[in-house]
Amino acid sequence: MHRSLRINIAAGFFGMLWICAPLGAPLPLLMQAVHASSTQVGLLSAAWQAAMLAQIPAALIAEGRPSRKPMWATVTILHRILWMTPAFVPLLLPNSRHLWPLVLIGALAVSNFLANLGTASWLSWMADIVPPESAGRFWTIRQRIISVGLMGGTAAYGWILDHHTAGDSVLGFQWVFALCGMFGVLDIVVHCFVHEPPVQVLCSEKPFWQRLAAPFETPGFLPLALLMAVWTGAQALVGYTLAMPGFFGMMHLREAFGATYSQASLIFIAAAFGAALFSGSLGPWMDRAGAVAVMTRMVVLTPLSMMAWWFAKPGELQLLGHAMPSAVVWMTLAAVVQGALCTGGMLCQFRLTQMYLPPTGRILATAVHWSIAGIGGALGAVGGGWLKDFIQNSGPLPGGRYAFDVLVLLQVVLAWGVALPLCRSLVARPNR
Repeated sequence: MHRSLRINIAAGFFGMLWICAPLGAPLPLLMQAVHASSTQVGLLSAAWQAAMLAQIPAALIAEGRPSRKPMWATVTILHRILWMTPAFVPLLLPNSRHLWPLVLIGALAVSNFLANLGTASWLSWMADIVPPESAGRFWTIRQRIISVGLMGGTAAYGWILDHHTAGDSVLGFQWVFALCGMFGVLDIVVHCFVHEPPVQVLCSEKPFWQRLAAPFETPGFLPLALLMAVWTGAQALVGYTLAMPGFFGMMHLREAFGATYSQASLIFIAAAFGAALFSGSLGPWMDRAGAVAVMTRMVVLTPLSMMAWWFAKPGELQLLGHAMPSAVVWMTLAAVVQGALCTGGMLCQFRLTQMYLPPTGRILATAVHWSIAGIGGALGAVGGGWLKDFIQNSGPLPGGRYAFDVLVLLQVVLAWGVALPLCRSLVARPNR
């Protein structure tokens, strides 16, 4: 078991070299380079979240099989290969640049659908092999190690974009997404060597709607699912996905403050660094105080850290002889805290699903939970993109404020007004 957990961490390291392209600066800045609107960027982010609904039919299939691994490996390898699409679209459609945003959204939406065919299997697989008494410690140790890959990959991709992307050229993006796809496939191949315990399933003779309803009989399942739907939506509203900054925040740095690709990537690197630092104390805290108590603190503090965007101002600073937008410096510092808190919330979710999802029928219960969270995230992403376009097209805001500032305020309202009461409703539930 310990060997399998080490292999899981090694695979996760390669996975970070993949994920820092779709969740970091490269993807939103690629969409910006091909002149996609904020609404289209929001749709791309929403496709990632809405694809979680695919987990339910996939779970129904997976629970009838003796092993999760073959189906998971097949669909996820195809999913990672499709992330090479940005490398080939300019070669296949050189004279149809206006179609690039639509092709990219379509191909990556299919990729996300394939990914979610295997997500519930992977999450239930991890819940089965990670010992509950040390789950907080494992997830935080894992986060610290894989954060190194996240920071290294982000820095390398930023350098490639700055040195191989000029004017209307997208050559740098082609290199980045070709590399990220290869590392993504390597992640899956390595993880195939992780041990898989036998699958515990509900009686397969039950109608599928009874199997879908079964998780809601577990105390705490519904409040947790609603909490994570609101929390995921609130983060997606400002462009956060899987606890990492992207989409609207990085685009905002380039649009409003003239940041370069590498400079915009700094907030992603800083967020990963903050996650690695915070993970050292988060695991023992979660195991000692309980994931519910820690999650409550994350819901209170994370929106406060996001308010740092309101203090980002135009202007430049001289650092080591190089001019840099002051907003980049300020938000890089703030991203250390934001990344720590958002990652804390994500790791709490992993632990909470282990607590509140029944061991029998766990694959399907996991799929139902993440599908509900995905719907919230999709609504947040689409709503954020549409609102950003609407505000920008309506003229300047009072006091020189930005459309992105409005999204930050809405996140505070959602987090404190809706997510926090739901989080507190979990306190009385058993913490096991």
